[in-house]
Amino acid sequence: MRSHRILLLTDLLPPQFAPRITALLQRLPQGDWQVDVVSEEIRGDHRGSHGSVEQKSSLPAHRLERVSLAPRRGRSLYALADALWQVKSRHLVRHLRQHYDLTQYALIVGMSYRTFPLPAVARLARQTGLPAVMDCRDIVEEYTPEGFLPVPLPRWLPLRREAYRWLRRRFIKARTKALKAATAITTVSEWHRDLLQQLHPDQQVVCIPNGYDERLFVASPEEASQLPLRIVYTGRLLSLEMRDPTLLLEALQDKALSRWVCRGAVEIHWYCDVASQQLLESLLEGYSDEVRACQYFHAMVPYAEVPTLLAQADMLLLLGRREQPEGPHGMVTTKLFEAMAMRRPILMVESDESVVAQILRAHGGALAATEVAQVVQFLADHLKRLERGEVLPIDTFTDHYQQYTRAAMAEAFAQLFGTLV
Repeated sequence: MRSHRILLLTDLLPPQFAPRITALLQRLPQGDWQVDVVSEEIRGDHRGSHGSVEQKSSLPAHRLERVSLAPRRGRSLYALADALWQVKSRHLVRHLRQHYDLTQYALIVGMSYRTFPLPAVARLARQTGLPAVMDCRDIVEEYTPEGFLPVPLPRWLPLRREAYRWLRRRFIKARTKALKAATAITTVSEWHRDLLQQLHPDQQVVCIPNGYDERLFVASPEEASQLPLRIVYTGRLLSLEMRDPTLLLEALQDKALSRWVCRGAVEIHWYCDVASQQLLESLLEGYSDEVRACQYFHAMVPYAEVPTLLAQADMLLLLGRREQPEGPHGMVTTKLFEAMAMRRPILMVESDESVVAQILRAHGGALAATEVAQVVQFLADHLKRLERGEVLPIDTFTDHYQQYTRAAMAEAFAQLFGTLV
């Protein structure tokens, strides 16, 4: 089989947090596929991003400078202009038409968080007649009504709620228009796939989960068990409407756990950004001194260091919310698969009562909690186990997680690409 050349457009690349695109590029069989990557230049970190939590990639890529709109409020104006007129995608198309020989490609691929660069992929596909795969790792509909922007609109903004509704409609309209030009659409969960299939009934929509990096996230034997119970969370909190630790905090304040909490036998370690820490500290103001004393805040660490943190934990914490009409939907975080691969007890608060809860039940050794009493019992059981010095039984976990590797993800993409060229 001869090698096929792909033009891949993406919104993010390392050192920004971009595990899906990184895993795909690292694992596509090089003998079958040659990939030219074009992305946007993002200088520095800001409140709306995960930041530079990955090492610089050795993968070759061309990064386009942003269009200069204004010296001081360039980022805000740029985001608004992109919502109104897709300026990023227009700029990208112009650059590619001027500097790339598009006849050398067999396939165009676009990978997106919300919209960009899908309009560029659509325009190039129409102009060249090339097949196009458009990947939606997140969609506006999965978020709360005000949770789809990486940075909230200012509180002082007039008609703020109406502005959110307008932006939401605008982003969905732009994405829908772009996806009409897709030969195939890919996304990360069954909920996303079903919704996009309803919107695009005549197109192929494929669910390809993010999965975990099987080369990094490798389970190690549990060491001699002892108190304190060390619970670890890594990541950001976009809002309490999306990820809410209240059930855990209420459980820690319950009198059934007081003898452990008061003597420091429970530790919650948060590896998060400053905005998330501020959100959590504000929430913690409503709890006792003993509960607040259990909390330990740390800076986010590079992605490659996360497995070490998880391996040192006695329990891994996932945050979520119950799916509801105005709440989060279909969110299957990569952290779920990473936690499963480490074969440590997993506590999710609160349960989405949907796909994540189902996956955790199949995994074993986990709780997707819907009420405080469940969390109290789960923590008490593990505290007593550690107090007795017992390790987890060997059959605590299943091998369910092994189907969600990054290698499996890349293979699914490769198989799809092979049907289109």
